[in-house]
Amino acid sequence: MDKKKLLIREFLKGKVSRRDFQNGLVGMGLTAAAAGALVDSAIEEAGAGEPRSGGYLRAAFTGSSAADTLDPAKIVAGLDIGRAGLLYNRLIDFLPGRGLVGNLGTAWEPNADATKWTIEIVEGVEFHNGKTMTAADVAYSFNRHLDPDIGSPANAYLGDVESIVADGDRHVVFNMKAPNADVPYLLSEYHFTVQPEGADTDSYVDGTAIGTGPWMVREFEPGIVAVFERHPNYHRGGLPYIDEIETFGIPDSGTRVNALLADEADIIIGLDPQLVRTVEDADNAHVLNQPGGAHPTYPMRADTAPYSDNNVRLALKHAVDRERMLGLAWDGLGTVGRDHPIPRHDPFFAEDVEALPRDPDKVAYYLRQAGMENATFELHGSEANFGGVNASVVMAELMNESGVNVTVKRVPADGYWSAVWMQAPWCGSSWYGRPTADLMLAIAYISGGSWNESFWSHERFDKLVLEARTTVDESLRRELYREIQIIMRDEGSTVTPVFTNWLDAYADRVKDLKGHPHGFGGWMYWEDVWLDDGST
Repeated sequence: MDKKKLLIREFLKGKVSRRDFQNGLVGMGLTAAAAGALVDSAIEEAGAGEPRSGGYLRAAFTGSSAADTLDPAKIVAGLDIGRAGLLYNRLIDFLPGRGLVGNLGTAWEPNADATKWTIEIVEGVEFHNGKTMTAADVAYSFNRHLDPDIGSPANAYLGDVESIVADGDRHVVFNMKAPNADVPYLLSEYHFTVQPEGADTDSYVDGTAIGTGPWMVREFEPGIVAVFERHPNYHRGGLPYIDEIETFGIPDSGTRVNALLADEADIIIGLDPQLVRTVEDADNAHVLNQPGGAHPTYPMRADTAPYSDNNVRLALKHAVDRERMLGLAWDGLGTVGRDHPIPRHDPFFAEDVEALPRDPDKVAYYLRQAGMENATFELHGSEANFGGVNASVVMAELMNESGVNVTVKRVPADGYWSAVWMQAPWCGSSWYGRPTADLMLAIAYISGGSWNESFWSHERFDKLVLEARTTVDESLRRELYREIQIIMRDEGSTVTPVFTNWLDAYADRVKDLKGHPHGFGGWMYWEDVWLDDGST
């Protein structure tokens, strides 16, 4: 690439100011007038693109396995979540800068004490098979998550729900056991999408699953690939723009980047922080960098020795230099965590509840209390985790510097979430965060939660979570959540060292891809993304 083209590219990426761009052109021999004209031309060309329909997009995720599923009541892995985002719609979406926005739901109203919520649904929405969606379909879809025989992890979110029933064709009623002001946020969670009443459960495996989403399934081979094609009767007229989307897994982060730069993928999910500069320096790709609630966790099974002893847990927590870990494993692209899952942007984040500091003296003290001074602790790490094995190794090395003997067992990404997660005594995990603090606590920390990965149980904590959920008074809720964060920091069984930015990457031809604080790749709101195959 010649110097002029390189300068233009850097200017359009925002790395060079207009003044420096123009001065650089003059330094290459252009007159001031010619340089100014070229600057204006570059700006005009960059903004001239208009969305157009068509094209084939290839999206590489962090992994795939034979357990891949299209069932909203079974999805766990990132690739499953991504595919569900293409195939299905929620009742309500949370959009940055706009808040809660209706999708399949057009209005939502509580009764006086928020024990009953009525959702009005959009009229005339068609499923992929041509069937018109009704309130009965919505009620059926949510009741699948309530059914204990289905085993949906989202069941934990619905503990306050007494019943979900259709009221005519266009209204769905959520009857609550107790007041719950967070119901509209609950409905924006990624599991809660709509399928036809009585949908065949085999369809989620054989690739004939039906939704209302912008794309419908054309091909589905678990562990290999899934291809989606445009829904011709999508309820948002003119959308989506892209005709077909191919999704597949590439577990190795370096290989994903190489696929993007070699024009073998258009979007890659999960960009290693150490590879951000590689993408930024490329002339055919961009980084999607979005702060949010994503965080790696390192759960210790509280039902298994030695992690059943809080002295051991406190020793490991005091062994982490969180700032250094953020810098070494994520190049500083995030914020320090405090061993609870509530991010800084959450209204109930307690600023004064600080993280436990690195303190080798306390490490030694708590290990003596546990009788584990000479013990070796094994951490299972995988490329399936945020930060990959590298983040697990970094944390282990920092802990060792503080006087703890920690080793990392590298395990394959394939099948990690079924074979290692919630099986090994101590392992790495990854969370995308949730729209509300309550949703995150309900599924991953409350006693009996479907994804309580540390198997931790704390009576006072459980009581506080329930009380915070049913309390309308904002100031009281803040007090309750503050105590929750203290208990998790001081007695919880999970190390949450950092919150990471969502880091993904995309090719030049991909236009209008926007980040989202709740998830990777813009949280799969791709219906207004389009492809410019004239891009260079």
